[in-house]
Amino acid sequence: MMESLCSRLDAITSAMTYSRDTKAISELTGEPVSTWSEEWRIETEARTVLKMSKEQRDVFFNGRKDENGKTIDRGVIGIRGLKSAEEIKATMERLQEARSRPK
Repeated sequence: MMESLCSRLDAITSAMTYSRDTKAISELTGEPVSTWSEEWRIETEARTVLKMSKEQRDVFFNGRKDENGKTIDRGVIGIRGLKSAEEIKATMERLQEARSRPK
């Protein structure tokens, strides 16, 4: 039974195609951008953070501590550093500006 399942899985996956040609329109530039690019990763991260509540953003950037002050989650500043957090915030500001422009 396992052998037939593996054969069927091999047949399915061999018929599938794999492409990195996926494009999306950037809110920042209005131009197509590869969804595999670093530019797209940065933009979508900023979009996700913009959707968070103020409290969620605070945890995202600064992490959480328990009642004894022990770190539960480190947050972006603790993991990637202050510069990275500032870059995310700058991209968030650029997105907000792009969204407020008349179309």
